[in-house]
Amino acid sequence: MTPSPHTPVLVGCGQVLQRAEDPTTAREPLDLMESACRRAAEDARAPQLLEQASGIRVPRGIWQYSNPAALLAERLGAVSAESALGGYSGCMVQQMLDDAALAIEAGRHEVVVITGAECEHSKRRARRAGKNAPRTEQRDSQPDRVFDVSPDGFSRDLAQRGLRSATHIFALAESGLRARAGEDLDAHRRRIATLWAGLSHVAAGNPHAWLQRAMTPEEVLTPTPDNRWIVFPYTKYMVSNVAVDMGAALILCSEGAADRAGVPRERRVYLQAAVEAGGGPPLTQRQDIFLQPTLSVGAQRLWEMAGVGPEDIDHAELYSCFPAAVQLSAEATGLSSQRPLSVTGGLTFSGGPLNSYVLHATAGMMDRLREEPGSLGLVGSIGGAIAKGAYALYSTRPPEAPLQVADLGHEMARLPRREYREDYSGEATLEAYAPTMEGEEASEAVSACLLDEGPRHFATARDPEILARMTREELCGRRVRILEGELVALL
Repeated sequence: MTPSPHTPVLVGCGQVLQRAEDPTTAREPLDLMESACRRAAEDARAPQLLEQASGIRVPRGIWQYSNPAALLAERLGAVSAESALGGYSGCMVQQMLDDAALAIEAGRHEVVVITGAECEHSKRRARRAGKNAPRTEQRDSQPDRVFDVSPDGFSRDLAQRGLRSATHIFALAESGLRARAGEDLDAHRRRIATLWAGLSHVAAGNPHAWLQRAMTPEEVLTPTPDNRWIVFPYTKYMVSNVAVDMGAALILCSEGAADRAGVPRERRVYLQAAVEAGGGPPLTQRQDIFLQPTLSVGAQRLWEMAGVGPEDIDHAELYSCFPAAVQLSAEATGLSSQRPLSVTGGLTFSGGPLNSYVLHATAGMMDRLREEPGSLGLVGSIGGAIAKGAYALYSTRPPEAPLQVADLGHEMARLPRREYREDYSGEATLEAYAPTMEGEEASEAVSACLLDEGPRHFATARDPEILARMTREELCGRRVRILEGELVALL
């Protein structure tokens, strides 16, 4: 099928990383974004596309720029480009890309650049040396557009109960998945370490990966000074690695703009269909703490829209911040965990530059699809406290119908919710738990508990004996006693 002049098409991708010997001379995130954009234009064989950009979009990072897209517009010569900034979410890149694709199809944009970068590795090294990593000052400029993120369940109350980070969220889910499968703790850790070692082998062959070393399951699961415990059952080699200096950029334009710029046909990758599924029950109110129905509902809708199924996917990139994320996405999409589920190596080994990893994932998928013209690739992402899922299908084949992008927010808002009870004392059933590790021992554990009449309550375990048992035997399903928010006894 011959695409129309308004068909959106990805034409360029660029990735950069730096390993500066002196962290005080390292390039800043803005520099990496600019470099990635220029590489993306070179990749498209059309450097003039940067000046023609009518929109520049940047997912928010750890940096302090108030409107980095405006700074990039000046550097790239895109003087009239609309600037946009996105909130914190693993789905933000896909959200920005989907929105840009629809705008291009509707004729509101011709060329859109999406880019992001982090330089946490050099910044932290400079800080440890008592120095500062120089950064461009920008605090007063405001973007023309802001992409917001819906609430995902984090709260001050939950932080006080020990639920302080994404690692705790996914470790909770991990314990629930483990209990449902009936695995003992050692067998479970070895299985997810094997899954993660497989990702390291992918990263070892990825020239853009931060850690290019293939690891054994034993290396991934064994705590060492270089692989310390984080939150049980996760060691450092099982969690997203944000301490990287990496950037990436994508150039999305209309088919007509690609033709005028002389982009070769073999560089073009088309978005076939995309789904965004957010707005479901927050963490506290989900029916099962370890499952998020938005993922499975979103994947099913994608298959229906595109007229394909998991068996038709040639290449997959499932969001891989933690092992639970890959398992949940594989279950939701129907993809076997025995097949390759990443083209990059994932957020641990390829590198997890906070909010912009999906730029690298999509760039990696573009490279793979160009190597195998006509093949079909799936890119998935997960946002917040497993609050949102997004999926997109890509191919070098032009789509056979107008672009299909579904936002399932209203549908997800109607999903059933479990009552959440903030204050409680009495007996309950332990649903899932995530012990925070200090050295070889757990210091506390956030615990999701189900009350007999149905509501959920989060309690904190601090008793040394209970904590020790949490890391040595399966306690999900055990009866417990709670006293004013603290898990005080196993019954």
